Amino acid sequence: MDFLHDSFAVEIAEYDEWRERSRKSNFFELVYVLNGSGYQGVNHMQYPYTQNGIFLLPTAKCHYYKVKERTRFLFVRFTGNYFMPGPHDAVDYSSWFSRLNFIFGHHDYHPGELVEDPADKAQLKSLLDIILQEYKRQDICSAFIIQNTLVAVLAVICRNIQKKKLGSHRFTDSRFADLINFISFHITDLEKLSVSYLSQNFHIAETYFSEYFRRNANERFQDYVMKLRLKIAESRAIYTDAAMQDIALELGFTDSSHMNRMMKKYYGKGMREIRGANKMADR
Repeated sequence: MDFLHDSFAVEIAEYDEWRERSRKSNFFELVYVLNGSGYQGVNHMQYPYTQNGIFLLPTAKCHYYKVKERTRFLFVRFTGNYFMPGPHDAVDYSSWFSRLNFIFGHHDYHPGELVEDPADKAQLKSLLDIILQEYKRQDICSAFIIQNTLVAVLAVICRNIQKKKLGSHRFTDSRFADLINFISFHITDLEKLSVSYLSQNFHIAETYFSEYFRRNANERFQDYVMKLRLKIAESRAIYTDAAMQDIALELGFTDSSHMNRMMKKYYGKGMREIRGANKMADR
């Protein structure tokens, strides 16, 4: 039975043989293998799973589990409301929206373990065990405890994706790695992504900033930021039912037409084409 909340849902399910589940959610689902073994399949690729395996997939993505040994799963489904502060919330969860954008912009959603670093995996397991305990308890404080624990879960996920993202890059200037991370986590904040703001906070002469960025990234600053926004827009179009206008405004575009023009300019396809192709693929 699901533990339902307006911003997330928690479910424990046990299978001898995998069967399709109702997985309607705005964003993505975190899967924690409590016990058992088998294979996770995503887009015709398979990856073995065992006890304590942790996976993250958009719920709209075509995936399944080939159960080898009877398996018990903990599923955590996130919704858009998770990142919107409620009237009585002590924590402003909208500030964590940047974590979601970072995951959308940089996670490849390939099959396999979400976390490879042993320390990160141990920490994530501990956090998921707390969620499991509160799922079983389900008292008046459980929703609050789970929601706050999910904040920490997202932080660990982001740190792991961040390590993978930067692992293939060798920056001669360590300051540039910090700059790239800052841009990724503040991609919707136009003020903080201005050249004047970045120059001041990263101690780079404003007149030199464009050349500095191009020299380290091998592309223009404006192009880098635009492509990252479009990557997030693409993920929102594929993995959510959000209106195009809402996606555009959240990501700093003038309107959905502006976002669509930029997508065609940089990637040669429009937003509705991206969403439509994905729906056809899932049939």
